[in-house]
Amino acid sequence: MSETENTLGKDDVMDVFKKASESKDIPKIYFNGATLFLNPGDSSMLLSVNESPVAVINMSFTVAKSVAALLGSMIADVEEKTGNKIMLTEDIRTVLGMK
Repeated sequence: MSETENTLGKDDVMDVFKKASESKDIPKIYFNGATLFLNPGDSSMLLSVNESPVAVINMSFTVAKSVAALLGSMIADVEEKTGNKIMLTEDIRTVLGMK
């Protein structure tokens, strides 16, 4: 459960997401690569598309751990429902001989 869902009901969260998705003021970022950086007080993630940087995200360790748990849970649910294991980028590089 996300921090937003702790204070808002599921329908409210979906309303907020829908409004944010439709807003011209909120950036929409696609990325197919991520590099993580560690600082003494927080963490950062460089997002990229085909190895070209598109954004930097800074977050506290608490938020980073919460996001990791939420993403892990979401991916596990997709894998369970589809019966397919989603491969890691590094695994695909290895299989394709790109590593």
